[in-house]
Amino acid sequence: MKPSFKTYFLLLCLLAAIMVGSSLAFSSNAGIAVAPAQGDQVFFGILHSHTSYSDGSGTPDEAYKHARDAQNAKLDFMALTEHNHAEALGPDGIGIATQPALYKGSDANSLISTARRLTEDGRFVALYGQEFSTISSGNHVNVFEIGEVIGVQKGRFDLLLDFLAINKDSAGQPAIIMFNHPKNTLEVEAKEYGRDDFGTPDNWVKRMGAQARLIQIINGPGQTPGDNHDPARPDEDAFLKYLNMGFKVAPTADQDNHEKNWGSATPARTAIVASSLTKANVLDALRRRHVYATEDKNLKVVIKVNGHLCGDVISPVPVGELSIEYRIEDADEPNAEYAIQVFRDAVGGPTAQMVTSVSTEAGGSGTIEDIAISNSPQYIFFKIVQFDENGDEQYAWTAPVWFQNQAEPVIVTGGPGSNPTGPGNTPSPATDTAVASRKSNTFHVSTRCFDSQRIKPANLVKGAEARRGRRQHPGCPRTVGPR
Repeated sequence: MKPSFKTYFLLLCLLAAIMVGSSLAFSSNAGIAVAPAQGDQVFFGILHSHTSYSDGSGTPDEAYKHARDAQNAKLDFMALTEHNHAEALGPDGIGIATQPALYKGSDANSLISTARRLTEDGRFVALYGQEFSTISSGNHVNVFEIGEVIGVQKGRFDLLLDFLAINKDSAGQPAIIMFNHPKNTLEVEAKEYGRDDFGTPDNWVKRMGAQARLIQIINGPGQTPGDNHDPARPDEDAFLKYLNMGFKVAPTADQDNHEKNWGSATPARTAIVASSLTKANVLDALRRRHVYATEDKNLKVVIKVNGHLCGDVISPVPVGELSIEYRIEDADEPNAEYAIQVFRDAVGGPTAQMVTSVSTEAGGSGTIEDIAISNSPQYIFFKIVQFDENGDEQYAWTAPVWFQNQAEPVIVTGGPGSNPTGPGNTPSPATDTAVASRKSNTFHVSTRCFDSQRIKPANLVKGAEARRGRRQHPGCPRTVGPR
């Protein structure tokens, strides 16, 4: 029998691994069952789409309901991200740039009002946001869940950060930024995402990287009506480029819908790993980069490295062999086969290279062994190749796991012109006195706050974990109890 293309593909992956001098041992669920951590659920959505409130079609109500209910969509979450500038208006010549009430007004049909009305825990999360800037002035970024229309000069990403220092997101945190369609930056490299606005490349990466948590590896086709089109060609080179420059970003797969096919235009999805489907959890997963991009609409992938989800920063560097556990599931294609490719890199020099690949049948859970790291900053991520019964391929890309000897800075409130990760704004793990209840969406600056003393010991979390995904308790610290 003639070997299939799939066989050749897997042999080539194995040969590539041998050539770079790495080895891997693999345990499938035939002998070892790696139980998924409790609460590690996967939810699917898209983070880039439009309506007639900028240069798209339809209304936010139509869009969210289509994404939630349409047979070829059935999303768990979706972000409507209208253009913030007046060059991108709807068919009637209106948009949020000229009529901000369309975005933030008290009317039931405003974008924010509609998102709040249609968000239902456990069923659907309606995110809102804006697409800032233009291609010629430095490309587009999406900014999520802020309450004001961005009134900043196009291309001035330094001023955007000043604006966002004042205008926090709906969780009371610095807003999450996503780099949109990065392949276009090859044409405007001197300006890309504000590269010309921060003095030096290092300062650009530091400042923009403090809030840029996502990057599109797939986007579109956004101008084509109808359903089930092939996703846009993946821009893997741009993903590797930005990781290599030092940005800690997770890959997304989005549609940039301008037609009435929100979520159904292609099977591509952005997936998150979270304990449950709530807006707070979705935003927290995006902020933590617990995100992967997939060309398959329901391919579930959970990979942990030393107990950490992809997207985490592990500090200090764990010298030696890594503990890697995975779980892969596709309810529509139970007999699909997979190649799990491991990529490794450090900032600077050549971009990430695949160091090994392993195949597994029918998904399931297992471990990847014999991947060791030295005591130096680096990162690894995973690319999953799914083969259907015909040998056709679909891909998924995880966020990296980063290894460094300093903990990732905690982003806290700054002011105009401030560096949100600079001295004085970032409590170290040793000095961060924040506390919160696991069951609360607010944190207290310390136990000096009278209200923090009501937290039950079993629910108490401290430091960076207390701040994550929560807003500061109003009036904190209150040192006197209620009269």
